[in-house]
This record gives sequence, C-alpha cells and structure tokens, in this order.
Amino acid sequence: MTGLVILRPDDARQLATLHAQCFDDAWDAAAIRGLLEDSKVLALGVESVGAIVAFLIAQTVAGETDILTVATDPAERRKGLASQLIDALIARAGERGVSRIMLDVAEDNVAARQLYRDHGFVEDGRRPRYYRAGRDIPVDAILMSRMLGIAT
Repeated sequence: MTGLVILRPDDARQLATLHAQCFDDAWDAAAIRGLLEDSKVLALGVESVGAIVAFLIAQTVAGETDILTVATDPAERRKGLASQLIDALIARAGERGVSRIMLDVAEDNVAARQLYRDHGFVEDGRRPRYYRAGRDIPVDAILMSRMLGIAT
C-alpha cells in the first residue's frame, strides 16, 4: 500500500539514504533535517510498506515556491510517484496563495524535464555549467516555472 505523507525531521536519515541513491551530490541527514525544521519548507513523501520510496522538498518565500529536490527510489521509478508528489505540491501551493512554482533541473536529465513539462512547467532560463557532480563535463541547469491560478 502506498500513500502520501508529510515528512518530519525524524525522517531525515531515511531521506538522506534515498537521496544518495539518486544523486552524486546527495544531501546528508543534517542538511535534510535542517530543511525539515524550517516552517517555510514543505516536504512530501510517498510511503510504501513503511518506507519512503519518493519525496519532494519545496520552500516557499514571498508567495513563490521553489522545488529544492525530488527523489525516487531507482527501483520505484516510472510508477508515477514523482508525478503524484508534484500534483500534491501544486494543490497545496495553490491553496496557500502561491503564485508560482520554480525549479532547476540538469539539462541532461531528459526524463525529469519531460515530467515537469507534463505538469505545466515551462523552461524560462538557464545557469551555464551549473551541475558538475558525477560528470566529466558540467551541464547547464534549466530553470523552469509554472504559474498557479492559470489554466495550463
């Protein structure tokens, strides 16, 4: 059984382990705990059989939400879990009067870029050579955003 949960600071160690499975420049448990203790941060997870198999962390400041990370257990990918998390974030952000959700994604992460486009995000900028970890040649960060309250 899977379900959406709000993540708490006590989840930090489990989230750090999952983040390390997904990213070469993974965040440690202390960094994640610090985020989860921040009242401006919303962290959503998908739980299956007592374990978090996917999560999203976002921070809202001045009416805009920035998706900081999305991670899905490699064995659980292509099951719609990240999509479920993004939909939940969009709904919650809209209820809280957020006008825009933003993120950045590595240019070479084609699957993630398509996922965000499928959820109404548009590419609106780039940071040259931003992502370096695990790469011989750094790649650009593609900046994406989605306005809320506007049909997409």
